[in-house]
Amino acid sequence: MTRMLASITGVDEAEIALSGDADIIDLKDPKAGALGAVSTQTIRRTISLIAGRAPVSAVCGDLPMEPETIRARAEEIAATGADYVKIGLFPSANVAACAAALAPRTKLIAVLFADLAPDFELLPMLAKHRFHGAMVDTANKANGRLLDHLPPERIPGFIDRAKSLGLMVGLSGSLEAPDIPRLLPFAPDFLGFRGALCGDSGRVGSISAEAVAQIRELIPEASRAGGASSVDYRLLAARGYSPGTDPTLGTDKIFVRDFVLPVQIGAYSFEHGHTQKVRFDVTADVLQVTDHPEDMRHVFSYDIIMDGIRTIVARGHIQLSEALAEQVATYILENPRVVRVTVRVEKLELGPGGVGVEIERKRQSAGRGVASGPAGRKDQGAVSRPRQERPEAIRRAAVKPSVVKLGGSTVHAAELESWIAALAGSKLPIVIVPGGGLFADQVRETQIYMDFSDTAAHAMAILAMEQFAQVILDRDERLAPARSLEEMGRALDAGKIPVWLPSSLALPAPDIPASWGVTSDSLAAWLAGKLGANALLLIKQTGAFSGSDTIDSLAARGIVDAGFAAMLPDGVDVHLAGPKDAAEAGALLAAGNLPGIAIAASIRSARKAG
Repeated sequence: MTRMLASITGVDEAEIALSGDADIIDLKDPKAGALGAVSTQTIRRTISLIAGRAPVSAVCGDLPMEPETIRARAEEIAATGADYVKIGLFPSANVAACAAALAPRTKLIAVLFADLAPDFELLPMLAKHRFHGAMVDTANKANGRLLDHLPPERIPGFIDRAKSLGLMVGLSGSLEAPDIPRLLPFAPDFLGFRGALCGDSGRVGSISAEAVAQIRELIPEASRAGGASSVDYRLLAARGYSPGTDPTLGTDKIFVRDFVLPVQIGAYSFEHGHTQKVRFDVTADVLQVTDHPEDMRHVFSYDIIMDGIRTIVARGHIQLSEALAEQVATYILENPRVVRVTVRVEKLELGPGGVGVEIERKRQSAGRGVASGPAGRKDQGAVSRPRQERPEAIRRAAVKPSVVKLGGSTVHAAELESWIAALAGSKLPIVIVPGGGLFADQVRETQIYMDFSDTAAHAMAILAMEQFAQVILDRDERLAPARSLEEMGRALDAGKIPVWLPSSLALPAPDIPASWGVTSDSLAAWLAGKLGANALLLIKQTGAFSGSDTIDSLAARGIVDAGFAAMLPDGVDVHLAGPKDAAEAGALLAAGNLPGIAIAASIRSARKAG
C-alpha cells in the first residue's frame, strides 16, 4: 500500500501532519531549496514530539557533489535519530564517489531529480552501497511538477527496477490532488507532498489541516503495526476496488477523443523500425459512486485512460491495430467501475484518409476475464467428478519440464487471466513459479515500520510467493500445488500443471542467500537447476527487453534481480515474455512452444566462462 509522506518545517507543522494521519513525517526547509535542510536542533525536537508515532525523515540540504561534504552532513543528520536521511544526487561525475563515501548508519534515501535528466542506471550502484531507497523529486519547483518531466510511461520502469533491487521507492515533485489517482496504480512505496499541504499559501507557507486531510483522503491508509485498518473504501471505489458500487446511480461517459501518439505498429515490413501517428478515441461507461461528486475520490479520471494508452504504446512494436485496441479495452475494463468501453484506433499515415478499427467491449458478468467450464476458475461449490487423464500426461513424464515464473507484477494486469489460462492449457510440461507481487511489497513496507532483518524478510517474501500461488491455483482446476520435486512429478504424471509452493524447498536451502537481491527470478533459476530443466520462461509486466539483451543488461535495468546470473545453471535457455505476448501464449504453449523472446545461450555461456 502506498504511504503518504508529509514534508514539514518543525514541531508546529508536525502536530498538524500527525493529526492528519500522515504515514511519514519529512523535515525540510522549503525556503532553502528543493532539499533545504532544517537545523539538527529542530530535527531532534520534532523527533521527540513525534515519539515513535510515525517514521521521520530529514533532508541533508542542496549540497555540492563532494564526497566528504555529503558524508559529514549525512552523519550529522543520522546522529539526530531520524529514521531516514534523504540525500540529493545532482548530476555530477562525483555521484558514484559520493554514494560510496556514505556509511549507512541509518536508512539512506537517494533523491534523483526529474527535471535534471535523472540517470536510473544509478539504481544498481545505490543498492550496492546499501542505500535503503530511491525517490524522484523536482529540483526547480517553479518549472513544473513531476509528471511534466517524468511521463507516466517511464514511471513503471523506475519503480519496478528499484523494487527489484530491494530499494524502497517514492515519488514527489509539486504533486497535486489530481496526480494521486494517476500515480497510485504504479504502487510506489510513498508519495511525497509539500505545496499541496499548504493550500493557497504555496509551499513556503504553512501546512493546513484542511489541505492535509484532502490529500490524506485520496490515499488509502495502511494500518499501522498492531493497529486497525482505516482504509477509505470510498477512495477504493474510485480506484476500482469497490464490490458495493450501487448500479442504480447509473453511469457516466468518460471520453478521450483525438488523442494522437507516435506508435510502433504494423504487420508489413515497411512499418517496422519507426513510428507512425495513431489516433485514439475512447469512451468508457463508468458506474457512479455518488450522485454528488465533490472531489477526486468520486471520479474516474480521463488521465488514467491516456496514461494507460501511453504505457501500452511504450512497450514496443504492435503488429495489429486490432491487438492494440484490445489491449486498451482490456486495460480500461480492469477497473470494475467500467462496464463498457469503446476503443477506436486509427492509423493516420497510410494514405489520404485514416484506417483502423473500432471495438466495443463489455464487462463479463462472471468476473474479469474468467472463463466458464472446466478451463475456468474453480467452482468451490461444485461436486467433485472423476477426471479423465489427459493423453499427453505420459509424454510429459518422459520430458524434462520447463520452469515458468509468473511475475507478481501481473496481479493487477489485464493479462493475468490470459496467462493463467495459457499456462494451464500447456501441452509442454511446465512448473509454474509464482512471483511475490503485492504480497512481497507488503513485506518491504512492514520491514520499514518494524525494522526486522533481511533474513526474516527473505522468509516472509518466500511465503508471499505462496500467497500469490494460491491466487493462481484458485483460477483453474488444471493446476495443482506442489511443495517438492516429487509432487511436481506426480502432478505432471496426472496431466496437471504444478504450481510451486517454495517454502519447504527454498527456506532450508543453504545455497539461496537471504537477501532482497534474490527474488522469485533467482528462485525460478534455482528450481530449474534442481529439476534439470532445459528452459526457463520469465513472464514480466514490461516489454522493455529484446533478443539482443544479456543477463547483465537485464539485471542492470532491473528486469531480472541482481542474483539471477549467479543462480542460473549452465545449459538453461532463458525466455522473456511481456504483456504483448499474452494473446498468443495459449496457442504457443498448446503447440508445445514457449512464448516470448529467447536470450541467446552463447551470450550467457560467454559471460559465465569469463
